Amino acid sequence: MTLLIIYAVISIVVSFICSILEASLLSMTPSYIAKMQREDPKLATKLAKLKDNLDRPLAAILTLNTVAHTAGAAGVGAQVTAMYGSAYLGIASAVMTVLILVLSEIIPKTMGATYWRQLAPSSVNILNTMIFCLKPFIFMSEQITRRIGKGHSHDIDMREEIIAMADVAKDTNEINDDESRVICNILDLQNVKVKDIMTPRGVVSSVDANMNVSDFDALITNIPFSRLPLLTNDEFFGYVHKSDILQHDGDTKLLTLAKPLEVYLPTQNAEHVFNDMLRSRNHLASIHDELGTWLGIITMEDILETILGREIVDESDTNVDMRKIAKAKWQKRLAK
Repeated sequence: MTLLIIYAVISIVVSFICSILEASLLSMTPSYIAKMQREDPKLATKLAKLKDNLDRPLAAILTLNTVAHTAGAAGVGAQVTAMYGSAYLGIASAVMTVLILVLSEIIPKTMGATYWRQLAPSSVNILNTMIFCLKPFIFMSEQITRRIGKGHSHDIDMREEIIAMADVAKDTNEINDDESRVICNILDLQNVKVKDIMTPRGVVSSVDANMNVSDFDALITNIPFSRLPLLTNDEFFGYVHKSDILQHDGDTKLLTLAKPLEVYLPTQNAEHVFNDMLRSRNHLASIHDELGTWLGIITMEDILETILGREIVDESDTNVDMRKIAKAKWQKRLAK
């Protein structure tokens, strides 16, 4: 009876340890490892090494777990047969199956998936010891899996995973709707074309490039925008800032105050344009087609509104949506 209990306990305990190690290892996230780089660099390095070569610790765990199950079942079976005869072997197998399922699978894997942060420091040392002791088996496992998986790609779309994580975090109230929307919009910005968020030329609020400052002063109260594109006969000359105009004499031509803009194609992605505008500290960019025809403008607000999913008001502006105001004026002109 003593040997029977010893075989059963050793089998279940070893399998319990293997299961809890497996669950905690698979539950460790890259963000947790990145956090540990600041708090405990040595631990983070060990964790990263295990996660980067996940096949090795998993092979060690599965090898030891299989040995524990097999040896335990054989030992218990032999003791039951010797003590009670082969008639009770089926009953012993059923009892061992239930005990292994509950005590060495369900409970430890639930604990590992729940308390993996607390288990991480001790798990690293145990797993490294297991890998060292089971090197021959791990080597054979690596050779087999390398040949089976040869030619198959393991690329992961991290953008899609992060978007999915943001959705899950929102559903579990870890982050709010606004935060989830911003995360998803930022990652999707590379798929947004400039033409989808730009202000088309037909609705751009602009001023005549040949106008002088005194003429502009008479119109300033009717112009709600702080940055104004300069046009003459549909030819684009850049833009001027309202505050710059007010600092010059009345006879000064607006054309002489024009500031150049970077030029982009309507098919370029918004992420590229956004990064360029941040680097150059430009608030506006000009959109032209392949033939050089001016199509409209894109502003920093256009891109930020796409990311945030809501309107932004410039400190000098009194209207919320530039495109809505411009389109309303255009429709009003068409109705005349």
